[in-house]
Amino acid sequence: MDPSIMTAADGRLPKYARVAAAIRRQIADGTLRPGQPAPSGAELSRATGFATLTCRKALRELIADGILVPGPSPNARPRVADPRARGDERDLAEATRALSAGLAAARRAAGLTQVELAALAGVSVTTVGHAETGRTWQSRRFWERADTALCAAGALLRLHDAYRAAGSAHQEQRSQSDSAERTVAPPPPATAPPPAAGQPAVDGAPVMAGPPAVPAQAAPSRIMIVWTDGTVTTVHPPSQPAGGRARPVRLGTNGGRPRW
Repeated sequence: MDPSIMTAADGRLPKYARVAAAIRRQIADGTLRPGQPAPSGAELSRATGFATLTCRKALRELIADGILVPGPSPNARPRVADPRARGDERDLAEATRALSAGLAAARRAAGLTQVELAALAGVSVTTVGHAETGRTWQSRRFWERADTALCAAGALLRLHDAYRAAGSAHQEQRSQSDSAERTVAPPPPATAPPPAAGQPAVDGAPVMAGPPAVPAQAAPSRIMIVWTDGTVTTVHPPSQPAGGRARPVRLGTNGGRPRW
């Protein structure tokens, strides 16, 4: 966080309110965007010089005002609230936080570490760590084992069922939104038939009948043949007779060479 965000006008406010006002300004000017994590209490303390507890109080005030939303786990940083978020998205986020927080609270109440709970549930420590930090991809079987190992009397299973119900509602809402936004591509515009031969086209130019004209290629004026011994023979095409038919040319041999 940039210390310059703290203005002199905030000097009359309590320290935590000054920190909260600075975060509000960063959200207003786009420095912090919806869904982006807010600075932690330690980061705010280094930037402002205030105590970490004071900065954390500012974060709690912003969460209470709806400017920030809690992170996916108790130790995660809060995030900037998205005013466009639907109710199903908020419900899913709250259910995720409740499930992760419930597992962490039950584990601490039982006096177990994540390593010990992983051993009792037959899973890896990473799986337990993910479950307590909002990455709730685990199957129901994991939550059944955790509920039994922590003697939670079904509390974790109830939280997991609420999480699954919120996830199903969110997925259904997304499907409906995608269907509503999906549009059928319009058909291509109909093209008018070409005008008849001799009639003016749209731009006023007449349309000629028949296939497009192919430019005529000029006949070669002569043909040169280079033989293997270096001799060059030049051949001129016959002239076109008046009758329109070319006079045939007879070829022969003269010592291995053609005679024209």
